[in-house]
Amino acid sequence: MQVKRYRLENWEWFQLLEEADIQEVSLEKGPLINSWFRDIKGNRSNYLHIDTSEEDQEILSGSLIYHREIDKKEDYEIFHFFLSRDTLITYDYKDNSLHIDRNNLIKEIKHAQTPIEGFMVILGKVMTDILYHIDAYEQQLEQLIWDVKQRNSIKTLDKVYQSRHELLVWKNVMIPFLEIRYSLEEAFGEEITKGKVYARVTKRIERGLILVEEYQKELNNLVNFEEVVSQHRGNEIMKTLTVFTTICTPIMAWGALWGMNFEIMPELKWKFGYVFSLAVIIGSTVVVYFYLKSRGWMGDLLKARKKNSFFR
Repeated sequence: MQVKRYRLENWEWFQLLEEADIQEVSLEKGPLINSWFRDIKGNRSNYLHIDTSEEDQEILSGSLIYHREIDKKEDYEIFHFFLSRDTLITYDYKDNSLHIDRNNLIKEIKHAQTPIEGFMVILGKVMTDILYHIDAYEQQLEQLIWDVKQRNSIKTLDKVYQSRHELLVWKNVMIPFLEIRYSLEEAFGEEITKGKVYARVTKRIERGLILVEEYQKELNNLVNFEEVVSQHRGNEIMKTLTVFTTICTPIMAWGALWGMNFEIMPELKWKFGYVFSLAVIIGSTVVVYFYLKSRGWMGDLLKARKKNSFFR
C-alpha cells in the first residue's frame, strides 16, 4: 500500500495507516522515526513527549484519544503523531467522523504554512466533532432540568448522575487537547501562536472546556437541589410519623389501660363506661393535637400537595 503523502509548500504530511508505512518513511526521515514508533507502538492511552535537545530541530510526539463512546470504557479511537518544524506524521488517524468533511480537511491543511498549523487543523476538526456531541448534550440537559420539576423521582436522579458522568467523559477527552496546545508553545516557541489557524483552534478548545465547566455547574446545582428536596421530604416523613405517633399516644395509653385483665375494674360495670372511654380517648387526642398545633409543630403536613410544587 502506498504511503499517503502530502507535499506542501514548506513541509510534508504523512498520513500512515499501516505498520509497514513506518519503515518506508524511516528510510527517508532517518532512524528517529523508528525510535518514535517503538515508543508509541501498542500504546492505548494519551501520551506526550517533547524533545528540545537541538535548536531548531524540536520534536513533539505522542498519542491522543480523539473519539470515545460514552457508555463503553474500552471503545475509543486513538492516533499517534510526530511533529517537527518541517514534518507532520500521523499514524492510525482516520478522519471518519460523520461531521468531518475529508475534502475540507485536506483543503485546510494545504493552506497551513507549517506542520504545526496542519496539526492544529486536525485538532480543530476533532474538536468540532466533540462540540457537535456537546450540542446534543445541551438539549438533553435542558430536558433534564424540566424533568426535575415535572417528573422528579429516583429515575430522574439517576439521569442527573448519568449526565454528570457523560460530562466528565467529554472533559476527560478534551483536557489532553489543552495540554498539547501548551506543549506546542513549549516545544516550538511563542512565535507559533501568531498564526490565524493556531488562534482559531485554541479558541475552539477553550470554548469546549468552558462549555463543559458551565454545564458542570448546572449539574452541580441540580444535584444540590435534589439533595435539598430529598432532605426536606425525608424530614417531612419523619415529622409526619412523629406527629402521628404523638397524636395516637392517648389512644394507645387508654386502650392499654382498659385492656388490662385485673379482677377489680370499676369502669367495666359502669352503664356509660363505653361512651365515657370514647370521650376520654377522643378528648385527650384533640387536646394533644391542638397542643402540637399551638407549638407550630404541625406545619404544612395536613395541606394537600400542589401540582408542580417541589415541597408541597
